[in-house]
Amino acid sequence: MTLQELVEQNYHKLSDNDLHIWQYICANEAKCQEMSIDELAADCHISHTTILRFVRKLGLKGFGELKFVLRWQSQQETTKFQPAEIERVAQDYQQTLEYIRTVDLNDLFYVLEHARTIYVYGSGSIQQLAAYDLRRVFFIAKWLIRTIDGPDEMLQVLPRIDEQDVIIFISLSGNNEFVNRIAEQLKRQGRIVISICRIQSNRLIYFSDFNIPFFTHQVQTGHKSDYWAMRQIFLINEFLLLRYLQYLDEQHRGIEN
Repeated sequence: MTLQELVEQNYHKLSDNDLHIWQYICANEAKCQEMSIDELAADCHISHTTILRFVRKLGLKGFGELKFVLRWQSQQETTKFQPAEIERVAQDYQQTLEYIRTVDLNDLFYVLEHARTIYVYGSGSIQQLAAYDLRRVFFIAKWLIRTIDGPDEMLQVLPRIDEQDVIIFISLSGNNEFVNRIAEQLKRQGRIVISICRIQSNRLIYFSDFNIPFFTHQVQTGHKSDYWAMRQIFLINEFLLLRYLQYLDEQHRGIEN
């Protein structure tokens, strides 16, 4: 597993200092293969102990293992980028769009418009941006949406979520350990859980009252790190609004008739 994959898998555990270390390593990968932990700490202007905490959050035993992963990555032969990936990503977008355009969302909209507060939590950096975007998009609907920023705030907010509230989890895999632990707890308490995640069998769907899937796959980039196309989440946000406006129009016409 590459260092980037370890960071993505454990993103919910990382602090601002951890992300600063990661950004430095990304920009100086070859140099970091030869550095001591004290040299890295000095360059990042943080303590030796902070580096060790970062390494252990990734599931590595020590700084030496982190350097081993970096060296291993640099020795791997890269797969040549296949132009067919462009068509595959386009198909992911088309399938996501077709799903969100046609699926019956009436029950979901009924729950959301009657919620006291809608909480949104993203399990990674792109997912968190999508949470902010969802709040922005639905400002027009006057929904009270509150984004939750990071695991610490999630744990603080958790006791305040009651039966009148709804929480939306945005995840790539649906197998984020922290998210699923929180979703399971909320489900046991009878709270409404909604998820937006990649279409596949995963634990988050199991804990969800409603799930909106998106289609994506791991793109072979021809470089050391592969890539997940995830802008479909923002597409979902836009079409959720459009479908909700359609729902309101149909409700209004039903009353008139």
